[in-house]
Amino acid sequence: MSKKGEDAPNLFPGNWDVDTEMLLKTYELWFPQNWSPVDLPWDEVDSKNFSSDECVAQAYWMSKLALFEKSGIGAFGLAALQAARHNLEDPTKKFLSAVAFDECRHDEICRRACARVCPNFPYNFKPRTTLEEKAFRNVTALYDNGKRYWSAFEDAWDKYPLELIFSSFFFAEIGAQLIFREVGERSKNGVYGTAFKNITKDESRHLTGTIAMMERISSKMDAGKKAMMTRQMKHGFIYLSPLLFRPVNDFWHLPKDFFQYDQKLEELAFGAGLGVPTLDERREDWMKAIERHRSKVEALGIQLPEIKEIGLAGLETNVKKGDEISATPL
Repeated sequence: MSKKGEDAPNLFPGNWDVDTEMLLKTYELWFPQNWSPVDLPWDEVDSKNFSSDECVAQAYWMSKLALFEKSGIGAFGLAALQAARHNLEDPTKKFLSAVAFDECRHDEICRRACARVCPNFPYNFKPRTTLEEKAFRNVTALYDNGKRYWSAFEDAWDKYPLELIFSSFFFAEIGAQLIFREVGERSKNGVYGTAFKNITKDESRHLTGTIAMMERISSKMDAGKKAMMTRQMKHGFIYLSPLLFRPVNDFWHLPKDFFQYDQKLEELAFGAGLGVPTLDERREDWMKAIERHRSKVEALGIQLPEIKEIGLAGLETNVKKGDEISATPL
């Protein structure tokens, strides 16, 4: 990204080319589907309405979600910049920029929820109970691992072809669309229900757009790059596993009792009205979500990876402990 000189990638002169009509239509949907986190009835999310354990549990899950929303802001923002620098068609640049804005909006939901039920969580938070201490420690551990992920993602732009990174976006969106629909439908609290139904619309749009990008880009990929794409999908599963399944130790370096308290906090959050799916529900739903897109992916000459953890059949793709993970976030 640091290449200089007259032949270096540059935003100018730019273009207004439209080669992928579906990508343009997907970007245009952003305008009528726009919504504001500010307008939600936030009085329904108030610490006075919950026990202290329920408060920290809600803040815990929203902070866990925010890890992926924050990395999404950076990843899609950086992707939009690269699309402009490399003079890709106009809808690609604008679609990616719109996704980055959506990630900001989703992160704002997380911020506001935490501020109302557990002020200063997870930043500048002072635990008072064992549960609060474990929640704070778990989130801190996730964010510390997030630093490793982000360093690898930034380096990926100099290591891998641009089209490989762009074409891998869709796998994260399959998982994102799944989790937000489930949370929206299961939430008893009106703020969470409305917020996640709106977020699901965003993620459905993201999925449509990223599939359109993948279809166009894959036509220019050789077999080697398509095999790398399969590996990127496996990376995506591993990276998103703390939110959409359970942390996969190939990448995530977490405390031994992380999952024990993760489960306890998720159960408390569900009891407080935040519709967090159970582990078994996440396993089954993620596998079904991927299977729905199998034929479309395989028609492009790209194989799905085998993911034994959720029962997904596919190409055996080994990722060794300590490997860099450079998949795209939500």
